[in-house]
Amino acid sequence: MIPAVENYNGLDTTFQVTEDCNLRCKYCYEVDKKPGDLPFEYAQKFIDIILTDDDPINVRGTELEWILQQGLILDFIGGDALMVPELVDKILHYFQYQAVKMKHRWAYRWRASISSNGTLFEDPKVRDFMMKYKENLSIGVSVDGCPEIHDKNRIHKDGRGTMKDIQKWWDWYLEWHGIDNVATKATCNKDTIPYLAKSIKFLHEEMRLKHVNINFIFEDMHLTQDDLDLLDKEMEKSIEYILEHRTDLYVSMFDKGFGIGGPLKDPDKGWCGSGAMPCLSINGKIYPCFRFSPNTMHSRKLDFYVGDVWNGLNHKERFEIVRQQTRKKISPEKCLTCEVESACAWCIGGAFAEKGEFYRQTNICEVHKLQSKWSRRYWEEYDKLEGTKSFDESGKVIL
Repeated sequence: MIPAVENYNGLDTTFQVTEDCNLRCKYCYEVDKKPGDLPFEYAQKFIDIILTDDDPINVRGTELEWILQQGLILDFIGGDALMVPELVDKILHYFQYQAVKMKHRWAYRWRASISSNGTLFEDPKVRDFMMKYKENLSIGVSVDGCPEIHDKNRIHKDGRGTMKDIQKWWDWYLEWHGIDNVATKATCNKDTIPYLAKSIKFLHEEMRLKHVNINFIFEDMHLTQDDLDLLDKEMEKSIEYILEHRTDLYVSMFDKGFGIGGPLKDPDKGWCGSGAMPCLSINGKIYPCFRFSPNTMHSRKLDFYVGDVWNGLNHKERFEIVRQQTRKKISPEKCLTCEVESACAWCIGGAFAEKGEFYRQTNICEVHKLQSKWSRRYWEEYDKLEGTKSFDESGKVIL
């Protein structure tokens, strides 16, 4: 398997530029969609806060202090951020102007990132915006796999599938991004299981993707044993295909790290970057990451914010509260001794959105166990074919 696309390191800031979306994807965790865009003056104030606060995420004196010395990522999310390209353009222009004027270390060390559903490239304003920022902009398009499953889950408001809309401008998108650097995000739910292997093949052969980031949703899918048995077979077929195309295909579901083995690697850490990724919501409040923003909460009464554009980051300590929700602290006993625990992901914000408390979701255990099983099998077979060594004498993966 080829290496994953390298991530750009630094402070990740998120702007929720709109709550609106032109699609109604069935598994979307934004449970409370409402028309409404981010006021530009809120974005200006947020940028001013980030540029003038010496420690916006409360990491000075910790092992995360390096984040502040790297670049800045400006991540734009919706809904779909490409519904408001002119607003995103204004925000980026303001950031550049302010950073250069201040001679800030991030003035020439920044990147912008957008996740899109891929149906909006036909708008000339969107394409003009993309061309303007081509050197500093990354746009990832969500494609869930073959049309049978993509068009079942990623749909227009009237229920129509969206695959044809994406394919219409796909060649233009690949040329704009550069085919070697394009990485899609494919989301799986229970309906995906019978199509998993077919979807990976479709994304590689029909959509010409070399990097496929694919994962199951964290919400409870209510899987039966029959579902898990079928998933087991689909994962087996998937790794057979990936092995055949190992020189030009990366699939994140079978990354070497998921076959790691051994419980509780870094027990005093969490899984993701939540707690160090300030997110501005359209309401003017700032959250520890996007999954704490109001339209992802199962109740809008849940409001765990770290500041706002009027008072700055006046609750910075909440960044640290999120970071303190470590594997060791919030894992139930069965996780602490599980042989695949260190390869098991969870979403701290998604869990908080459901119950208003910090806990580790365990409804995804069986899926992760299968993922770890077949990741390990993939790398064992890869070693036989390539004469490499992916595991040490104790059976743990060599990363």
